[in-house]
Amino acid sequence: MTRTEPRSPAPLPPVSFTPEEAAAITAALAARPDGPFAEAGGAALEKVLTVLEPDPQLRARMLASSRWVAADVARERKLQRRVEQGVAERRVLVLDYRDREGRWSERAVEPQLLVRSGTHEFLVAWCRERQELRWFREDRIGGAELTGEIAPGRDLGGLGMPPNGRPTTNHPAGRALRQRPTEPRPPRLVVLPGGRA
Repeated sequence: MTRTEPRSPAPLPPVSFTPEEAAAITAALAARPDGPFAEAGGAALEKVLTVLEPDPQLRARMLASSRWVAADVARERKLQRRVEQGVAERRVLVLDYRDREGRWSERAVEPQLLVRSGTHEFLVAWCRERQELRWFREDRIGGAELTGEIAPGRDLGGLGMPPNGRPTTNHPAGRALRQRPTEPRPPRLVVLPGGRA
């Protein structure tokens, strides 16, 4: 039988953190206030903040700020999981979506696939309002309601490329681009040293 007994704190050698590293630790600890190590995480968070800011009022503001950032990250994760679930289960989503000009609208969409291009991720979905395939940038999705309605599969031919952020005559507000024929490229296989002889 194994017993868990409280142990005395283990002294650590001095550790130096950059402000960015300290902020990352603070946000990570604040992100799980109800996790399995909540009590220990809260004590560690308090120690990090005490070193960063000895003034109790400023420290309280830092803690509130880190919890706000952590809550925002948790909300984004939940939103991302809902979008991924819509794609995986082929269920219609109702999106709160902000377009390139910053205008918000509600869109009922039939999710087809998720695409990563450059630094952005996109939901490719049939937009019921526009009656065409559209590219929805995930960082512009403010909310997603998962419905019980099954989304039909759509023909993805002519899907084209994701919007590049620059206005073009062929791609206003997210319309799929036609791909231009390109020359075939050689395969991108790199053999690293240390493989089989």
